[in-house]
Amino acid sequence: MTAAERNSNPAPRGVMRWPLGLHIAVVLVLAVTSAITVLGLLWLMLGVPRVQVSGPLKPSDTYDAIKIALAVVAGVGGVVALVVAYRRQHLSEATDAREYDKALIERFGAAAEQLGADQPAVRMTGAYAMARLADEWPQERQMCIDVLCGYLRMPHAPDPPADDQELASWQRERAIRVTVLGLIAAHLRDGAPASWQGYDLDFTGAVLDEADFRGARFTGGNILFVKTLFAGHGTDQIVFDETEFADGSYVYFRLAEFRSGTVRFNRATFSGGWVTFDSARFTGARVNFRDAAFAGGEVPFEDAEFSASTIDFNGATFTGSTVNFGEHHLPSIYRTVPPARFSGGIVDLSQVADFTHPPRFGLQELPPGLRLPPGTNIADLP
Repeated sequence: MTAAERNSNPAPRGVMRWPLGLHIAVVLVLAVTSAITVLGLLWLMLGVPRVQVSGPLKPSDTYDAIKIALAVVAGVGGVVALVVAYRRQHLSEATDAREYDKALIERFGAAAEQLGADQPAVRMTGAYAMARLADEWPQERQMCIDVLCGYLRMPHAPDPPADDQELASWQRERAIRVTVLGLIAAHLRDGAPASWQGYDLDFTGAVLDEADFRGARFTGGNILFVKTLFAGHGTDQIVFDETEFADGSYVYFRLAEFRSGTVRFNRATFSGGWVTFDSARFTGARVNFRDAAFAGGEVPFEDAEFSASTIDFNGATFTGSTVNFGEHHLPSIYRTVPPARFSGGIVDLSQVADFTHPPRFGLQELPPGLRLPPGTNIADLP
């Protein structure tokens, strides 16, 4: 179970269901048992002294017995009072908890309504409100994150329209989406006041043209960029610089399209988990893995298509990850995933810093656009 699953499914608050009489009886039995146990231990510690009878009871003995009886009655009354006070306090706390939960639910509804408003400023406010609520409501943090990701999955034109009025509307919507991505990324970095590391993030089918995940850590959960369109404009970029893909994370760029702009994984660390680019299409963007460290986990590019992009691995180190551009057979479902297709794009591995654990290609001839380190024969690679 991931950290997100544990946080999203906390233990339920205790609810007192015992009748008052039964509760008092149980406490009295426990009190009497404890008293008898203490007296017995004292008696044993004193050497098991014998009780001597001194004759008929004196008036002073009677008074002492009455005092003891009154003390016992007072003790019983005190136990009853403590039980009643405890239950009253418990019920008060339960009521306060219900009111607090009710307030959180109302805040969630208000933030969700703001995200669906017509006015861009209201939608922007809703994004901040939902992120703040996620920080304060760990029991339902995943639900709040799902709403923010769901907003990004709403339809959005990847290219700016020609009409001035439509362009202004497109730019305002784009600013909101960049803000939502910024809020999510800020919670994935170490030192965030409330960490969202380990939670699921679903960007399936989203259009991303500017996002900064610099320094984020993916330490668990499912991170879905499935069928996501990366389409930067001008100097706008998708940045994963210094990002760590750690053990336990599952990051899917499956069927994603890198159409334009620059997507950077510079100095990113692939130290575990699963980061897949299988069946992705690199059709126009520049994707940089400069100085990236492939030290663990699996990074498949199976069935990926490189037709017009430049994939730059300058300075990257391949020391432990299983990076696979080749064919992959799945015996459990009797299916074979075809190898990556090099039909016009450039995949540049010529300037890598460490090639001790090279990617798999499964090819006998060097295809156009694939550049290997000097002296490396494609047929010698696994």
